[in-house]
Amino acid sequence: MHKKKILILEDNEDFRASLALEFEDRGLEIIAIENMSEIPETPIQYAVVDLRLKNDNGIQCVEKIHSISPACRIVMLTGYPSLATAVQAMKKGAVNYLTKPINFSQLEKALFEEETTEQIQNNLINESAPSLARHEREYIEYILAECQGNITNAAKKLGLHRQSLQRKLKKYPPRK
Repeated sequence: MHKKKILILEDNEDFRASLALEFEDRGLEIIAIENMSEIPETPIQYAVVDLRLKNDNGIQCVEKIHSISPACRIVMLTGYPSLATAVQAMKKGAVNYLTKPINFSQLEKALFEEETTEQIQNNLINESAPSLARHEREYIEYILAECQGNITNAAKKLGLHRQSLQRKLKKYPPRK
């Protein structure tokens, strides 16, 4: 019997190694990589993908993994959460979207336990209403996603100077 495979796509070497050890202890075969070009063309059962990679977009990676392994359970991790990227990730095939820092049991639950759509909606409803700064950031992320990450085009759509948009994006997103 073959071990189930988990792909860990994370550009932070220490975090990637830490996750690999945890999953290895649970008996999974580990494929730990740092960019999209290393994604194997063989079927995998599970994947943990970082949203922001050095040279790649995590959502495109989710799409590629899902095209190779349609049944793969993919969890997207990010330190820069937004509703727009969460929706994109889910549409491309992720089963969950978690904000860093996370504890391993939280990741394990998201990856291995089936959550019904109703449970996910209830979790979203139970969160407090987002602040105006949070809404602004999510709208900017949405427009940026529509423009395929092109800052100049997104700035035009938003009616901002390119440098102003870049400054806003460099700020950490509001937590609430």
